[in-house]
Amino acid sequence: MIKIAICHDRKAMVNQIENTILELSKIEKIPADTDVFYCGKALEKEIAFGTKYDLIFLDIQMKAGDGISTAQNIRRIDENVLLICISGDDKNIMELFQLDVYAFIKKPIDREIFEKTFLKAYGKICSKMIYFTFCYKYQEYKILCKDILYFESSGRKITLYVRNGDIYTFNQKLSEVEEKISDGNIPFIRIHQSFLVNYHLIRSRSKAEITLIDGTRLPVSGDRQKDFSRHYNMLLDDQACV
Repeated sequence: MIKIAICHDRKAMVNQIENTILELSKIEKIPADTDVFYCGKALEKEIAFGTKYDLIFLDIQMKAGDGISTAQNIRRIDENVLLICISGDDKNIMELFQLDVYAFIKKPIDREIFEKTFLKAYGKICSKMIYFTFCYKYQEYKILCKDILYFESSGRKITLYVRNGDIYTFNQKLSEVEEKISDGNIPFIRIHQSFLVNYHLIRSRSKAEITLIDGTRLPVSGDRQKDFSRHYNMLLDDQACV
């Protein structure tokens, strides 16, 4: 499921964008959830409250406020969300791209251009796997992959540990979690039947144990020591070449 925010001060434009997204999502079988806002301040407040969006369509010429300021404030809170800005002219393009704006769409909106931009953005979101999502007790959670220390498995119960100290539980097999995040931009390594760890947050390692940046020590099982060492060294070599 990707979560999308649409922010524009004209209801007709909001409806046009939302309907296009929902129609295209149905055709392409994209699981999408949309929220609409009619001023930048309302969107900023929702994001500050903790709502995580994967994609935001933002009008930068709203009467109630400066869309540029809204984009700046969003970036201060969330550096990962994809921003697609909408405007009747292109005089602010350079300023917008300094805010790492993903794309710029001119008004009136051309449906073909909009569809291509949306599908390309969706592909980027999927390929980066910025968030790990899960459901527990009818609530959906989104955790930044880069902040996950490790997953611990006990039967079909998964415990997720975050670097800020937060701990979450949900029902799933560790093998399913491993497959789900395998295409993401953060590498996770299976060191044990019960542990899947974030490579970037490993502070040190020995043949039979790793230590994470928060001091947590986890065992590397004997049957996984060879694969772990190979995977770890491969990632280390890739980093050295960057």
